[in-house]
Amino acid sequence: MVNEQDKEDVYNYIKSIISELDEKADRPNVVIEEVLAWTYFQKYLTKIIFEFLIESSEFFISNGKESEIISNLIYNRLIKDWEFQEASAHFRQIQNEIFNSKQPRILLELYQKILHEEYVSINDNSLQQKLLASGMVTIEAGKLRVANRIYKQIFNQNWIDKNLHTNQQELSNPHRGDELPSQNNAIQDNDRRPSEVARVFAYLFIIILGISFISLLLFLILKSSQSSPLSNSARTINACQKFSYELDEALKKPQNRLNIIKKGLLWRQEQGISLNEQCEDFRKNLEKAGITPSDLENKLNQVLRQEAQTKIDANQLEEAVDILCKITDEYEYMDDLKSIFQRWESTRGGRIQNKINQVKSSCPAAQY
Repeated sequence: MVNEQDKEDVYNYIKSIISELDEKADRPNVVIEEVLAWTYFQKYLTKIIFEFLIESSEFFISNGKESEIISNLIYNRLIKDWEFQEASAHFRQIQNEIFNSKQPRILLELYQKILHEEYVSINDNSLQQKLLASGMVTIEAGKLRVANRIYKQIFNQNWIDKNLHTNQQELSNPHRGDELPSQNNAIQDNDRRPSEVARVFAYLFIIILGISFISLLLFLILKSSQSSPLSNSARTINACQKFSYELDEALKKPQNRLNIIKKGLLWRQEQGISLNEQCEDFRKNLEKAGITPSDLENKLNQVLRQEAQTKIDANQLEEAVDILCKITDEYEYMDDLKSIFQRWESTRGGRIQNKINQVKSSCPAAQY
């Protein structure tokens, strides 16, 4: 979970540089969204990337080039050979939090699980707290995940393998210099073993009971939140932010359209409310930073319109009708769609006329 104060600080910083960004990009709001998609509000990384952008005289970020330029900048100035880059001290500090701990190998293995499983349930143990304290991971929706995309690229599987191998002997044999216990001590240990075993089983029983109670409590909380559509309507800021970029990409790259359309329509169906309502927190945060909030519904409608045009160009009009009927009333060119339907209904053959009549009651574009 991103610290609210960190978010506030990031937004205040963005407000302070917005006029400079206007001179560096056609669409500064898209640039800001792209940077935050990489940093997820990590203050230091966000600030240093914007400094790279503003101070560089090498490029201007033209419309449609935001993702490519930001990705290349982050790779070349932060990720590639990160040990020798300007932000190396920041990454080394995080790395040292792991290596200087008492159980570095176990921490690396836990981080590896989070890296590959994306989300790992929290249980408030000391290892998870250590990872959280390092800043390497964060909590989202009650689960652990890598804190941002930049950390994923730097602290990747190669980094894990290298450090597990380098430290294997030290990490797996922390007491190799200790003397073996004497025979007398071994006898004493055997004398104590029954009581210790009983005590261990008692502890395990208590732990199992505690875990069961917590699981039941979480289940009840989840069920109660699901019982109210409004209480569970909001998507996470990160999910909405990512989908906003995906919609932008779909508008530029036809090959991405169908998957993005499926995702957007599924979101609508799951919640029964508009994408803008589902992503209200994301839009509010953009407003806080002085940015016009992304209209996700309109973006999805535009993607649907593009896909429908592809079908129209291929003379697949019935399929085009199905797609156009998924465009909502909020679409800014709805009157144009209605004109298309009216023209088809009066000039096309019986099949397309029947198709329009079938969908008329539930199709905004056919309401004329």
